[in-house]
Amino acid sequence: MKIALVQSSLVWGDIEKNLALFDRKLAGIGACDVILLPEMFTSGSMLVKPDKRVADAEKNKTAACYERVRRLMSEWAEKRDALVMGSTVYNEGESYYNRMIVAFPDGKNLYYDKRHCFRMGGENEHFTAGRRHLFFDFRGVRIATFICYDLRFPVWSRNTDNYDLAVYVANWPASRRKVWQLLLQARAIENQAFVAGVNCVGTDTAGLTYAGDSAVIDAKGNIVGACREYKEEIKIIGIDMEELRRFRNKFAVSEDRDVFEIKGIDGLEVE
Repeated sequence: MKIALVQSSLVWGDIEKNLALFDRKLAGIGACDVILLPEMFTSGSMLVKPDKRVADAEKNKTAACYERVRRLMSEWAEKRDALVMGSTVYNEGESYYNRMIVAFPDGKNLYYDKRHCFRMGGENEHFTAGRRHLFFDFRGVRIATFICYDLRFPVWSRNTDNYDLAVYVANWPASRRKVWQLLLQARAIENQAFVAGVNCVGTDTAGLTYAGDSAVIDAKGNIVGACREYKEEIKIIGIDMEELRRFRNKFAVSEDRDVFEIKGIDGLEVE
C-alpha cells in the first residue's frame, strides 16, 4: 500500500482558499492508495484566537459547508482512485464535532469524531467528544482512525480490532514536536502496526508554528519515510504488509495483552 502524506500550510479561517489549495495539491499527486490531509484542513484549528466569539463564528461557518467538503473529498477520491482522509467541523443540533471524513473511490463515506478534545486549547468548550472508534478494511489493509490529541491516549489507540495501520491527522505545534515524534513511534511499537501521522506547517493566527514532522512508522518503531521539517511537501511512502505479518508471527506480543473494557463519559460504554 502507498500512502501520500500531504504536509501543507493552512490559510487559517479561510475555507475557500483552503479548498482551492488542496484541490490544486491533490491534482498533482502520483499513484497511491491513501491520501492523508491535516486535521481541520478546511480552516486550521479555530481555537487559536483568544476571542471566543470569533472561534464560534468560524466554527459555525465551517460546519455550514460540511456537505460541500464531503462531496469534494469524494470527488478527489474518485479522481485519484484513492482513499482520502482529513477532518473538518460537523454540527448536529447544538453539538459540534471535529470529524474526520473517510472518502472512498467508489463514493462511500465513513467518519470518525475526535474522542479527546484538547482542553488546554479550549477545544472541549467548543466541541463534543466522539464516542466510538472507526476501523475499516481497504485494499487488504485494516485501518484505524484518530485525530491529533488522541495520540496521547494509548488505551484509546490500543489495537483491539487487529488493525494494520493507525492514522493520526493533526494540527500539532512545533513547541511539542518531540512528543509528536516519540508518541507516533510508541503507538506503532505497542500496537505492532504501521502508524501514519500527517501534520500541518506554517504559523497560525496566534503565532504558533507547526513543523510538520509527518511520517510513517513501522511496527518496530522505525521511520519508513518522512516529510522535511517546516516544509510543504507531499511524500508518498509504501508499507509492506507481508513484512508486518512476518514480524507479528515471529514476535507475537498481542497474544499476551491484557483484556479490559473501555468505558466512556459518565460510565457509558464506548462502542
